[in-house]
Amino acid sequence: MRLNKHKRIVLAARRWATSLIITVSSLVLTATGCAQKIDLPEVDNSVIKEARTYLETSGMAPDQYVIKKFQNHDVIFLGESHYNRHDPVFIQELIPVLYENGIRTLATEFARREDQNLVDSLLAGDEYNGGLAREIQFRQNVLFGFREYIDIFEVAWTLNQSLGPDDIPFRIIAMNNSPDWSFVKTKADRDSDEVKRKVWHGETEEDWAKVVLDAVNNGEKVLVYCGMHHAFSKYKQPAVNFQTGEFYRFDDSRVGNFVFRAIGNRALTISLHHAWHSSDGEPSSVYAADGYIDAVMHELGDKHYPAGFDIAGSPFADFPGETSAYKYGYEKFKLAMFCDGYIYRKPLSEYEGVSPIERFVNEKNIDRARLATSHPKYRDASPEEFFVSLMKIANVQWKYRKFK
Repeated sequence: MRLNKHKRIVLAARRWATSLIITVSSLVLTATGCAQKIDLPEVDNSVIKEARTYLETSGMAPDQYVIKKFQNHDVIFLGESHYNRHDPVFIQELIPVLYENGIRTLATEFARREDQNLVDSLLAGDEYNGGLAREIQFRQNVLFGFREYIDIFEVAWTLNQSLGPDDIPFRIIAMNNSPDWSFVKTKADRDSDEVKRKVWHGETEEDWAKVVLDAVNNGEKVLVYCGMHHAFSKYKQPAVNFQTGEFYRFDDSRVGNFVFRAIGNRALTISLHHAWHSSDGEPSSVYAADGYIDAVMHELGDKHYPAGFDIAGSPFADFPGETSAYKYGYEKFKLAMFCDGYIYRKPLSEYEGVSPIERFVNEKNIDRARLATSHPKYRDASPEEFFVSLMKIANVQWKYRKFK
């Protein structure tokens, strides 16, 4: 690779990430009412002191932390909660850094295995095909038409354009399945085991793991970018009846679980900071680790973040999660069970949503879109109604107003 082009690619990534941003609140959706703020816990001064020392000696810039972890690992799962703008922007900025350090493969939740030929064609094209990039995203999820995720393809394409004829190109591996949601005709169908079997036609996250493991067996190191629940490797997610609080079993069928069983500690899970599911199942409604991470970072101040750091053996390892859905089935849940590493970029109160793409669903693809969602309410929806849904999904600010 022509290393002198690194800065140009990073700047291009940032430029694309900031272009065409649609501020959702200015378009429509300002949440009504005032969410009651959740108090941060009081943290003992000794913990604050230990955390300060640990971050000063072991914390790193997030991109360099990821690179360091690849020194001793073949697969790194980077788990997010979705729709937070800075997370896909981080991936954009990380791509050229990965390449310079010999990591040339990104596996993504946000494209289907069935469309791998389209992804390959996009990244190898002489000219960037934005329409094809949107089509790849559309096929994966018609309710995921967000600029920052799609721009990841453009950053990878730009990187490949900077390479010499003998350089190995950067790859994006599509992991996701191809469910057929047309079988869901009523709300009851969504809970029907018979309908679910038709929708998924035998595909599971073990299929995601296979494409990752194929790359590893081919000698590649792989960064896997996906939702946090897919990224669990050692941690087993509890299956719970949230109405009664009854724990059923541990679920170890996530892509990270499959990969970890295959290659052990050569796989690692890093959590991007986000709000957690509450103990009653409500998504993104409580602080991670009962607010101890946020409380520590609040006390330390912004000179200690953005930062990436290990959890095991750190002052963060024993932080609890009693307000979260992740505690069930464990006698004493600790953060070190949940993930191996952590990236904290800024307080939750400063989070911004991603940018919905106007006319992502349009007159040309509306018939496909109506059959491509899990909810039957979209079977007669208009392109405008799809766009309103994208704006609602992207308006993360309202759910983070409760956080300090």
